[in-house]
Amino acid sequence: MSEIIQDYLHNSAHKNFIRNKWVEFIQDVLTENEELGIITFPAEEMQDLILFKETGLIDWEETETGGFNITKGKVICFEKNTTIFMKLRTKLIGAVVETTEIGAYLRINHHRIMSGNQGVFPVNAINLDYDGNLSLNKVPIQEKIDLIFKFQAYHTQNFSLFITWPETETEDTADYKALLRQTIANNLEDPSATSFRDRFLENYELEELNYDNLSIIGLTKLIFRNSSNTYFKLVKHEFYVYGGNGRRKMYSILLNFEFIGNGTSQNTIYSQDVASALSEIEILQNQPEA
Repeated sequence: MSEIIQDYLHNSAHKNFIRNKWVEFIQDVLTENEELGIITFPAEEMQDLILFKETGLIDWEETETGGFNITKGKVICFEKNTTIFMKLRTKLIGAVVETTEIGAYLRINHHRIMSGNQGVFPVNAINLDYDGNLSLNKVPIQEKIDLIFKFQAYHTQNFSLFITWPETETEDTADYKALLRQTIANNLEDPSATSFRDRFLENYELEELNYDNLSIIGLTKLIFRNSSNTYFKLVKHEFYVYGGNGRRKMYSILLNFEFIGNGTSQNTIYSQDVASALSEIEILQNQPEA
């Protein structure tokens, strides 16, 4: 791990663990000689991009002015802060750097993307690494997920999807909480999701579900409905909770998908994948930072 990443003020061993998992998942999804195309929120410090360079997923040449001219891979960055956006646009030469929120970009450019008249999609990895409330963006997370899978399916592109976000139970909207709970409730009544229902009822009661489980299971369920509807099959997944001990609690979902096309029914894909939403959530707080 580079000194730049180690010295980042808001870093931790647990976050570095998650970053290394991103590398592992991306390496699994790339085919031989395939270059990485990634959508990411790098922040000013660009910890993920630095790690991807060090592990050979992307490459760049440093210019005389201190910028980075990308020579391998396709990098698409989203940054809402205008000051940071300007720094990233100057620093990352050859990257696509957008100052709009990603959901607004996907919504506004829907027709262009589905027509193939843009340079963002397809990508091999989408890294939605949020440092703020997931439920308060103008474009709901469920709409972003829907659009991501539609755009990737248009190009029949296998990809990694990572979502990281803070625990914000006291701040989340009532509608968002109801969405997560109703998503799970729908599965308990869905005849195509009997494996999910049986495993859920063996381990949980919906009304007593703690917020960690509600957040991860509910959001993963939303993802699987969209992935199966667009003929993506889950091939790898891991779930984590980390932070604590004076740091903000964070959730992380890591998923790899393969586009298998419409030779298999959507219900079959869904019934096979949905129980994976109940896989073990690893609690990194229980592991030492050092």
